[in-house]
Amino acid sequence: MTLRAQLETARLRLRPVVASDEAAVVTHLNDLAISGWLSLVPHPYTAADFQAFAADVAYPGETFLIEDAQGFAGMIGAGFTLGYWLSPRAQGQGYATEAACAVLAMQFAHDESTVASGYFVGNAASARVLAKLGFRELGRSLKPCRALRQDRPHVDLLLTPADFESAIARMPRIATLRPIVKPSLP
Repeated sequence: MTLRAQLETARLRLRPVVASDEAAVVTHLNDLAISGWLSLVPHPYTAADFQAFAADVAYPGETFLIEDAQGFAGMIGAGFTLGYWLSPRAQGQGYATEAACAVLAMQFAHDESTVASGYFVGNAASARVLAKLGFRELGRSLKPCRALRQDRPHVDLLLTPADFESAIARMPRIATLRPIVKPSLP
């Protein structure tokens, strides 16, 4: 299976990051309630930061902008590591689980390697999402948080394809969120 540049779930559209996303991403990542839970995001987050991210990091098929019926909802990226964040209005609706399920299902269909993730201690919402998806704790470490300019206690996690399949089988709602594969954008 080839990685898809666009995925759709029952409620979400996951698509490549484009230049017109700059204002929404810059606005949200300048909120420390978001960037303070992320490792690599600087604060303040500038248009130049977004442009470098879009050009050098946000590869179609690995990094997705998340949209719901109201528009911009957040971002998610996979590959060797799963990372995501949601806008405040999109939090608490199951979007992180739904988007991650779609991305991980595609990822594991393409490559059965394990996927790492983790969260800063205190981020209970991410801890719940990653546990639902089947991630297992590997250990704890200190990880830099660029936005807060400090090292923070971090929970290091790993997900195998078997653990992911087992997790979604135990959760019927998640099993229904597998991606609807649409043709990739040109």
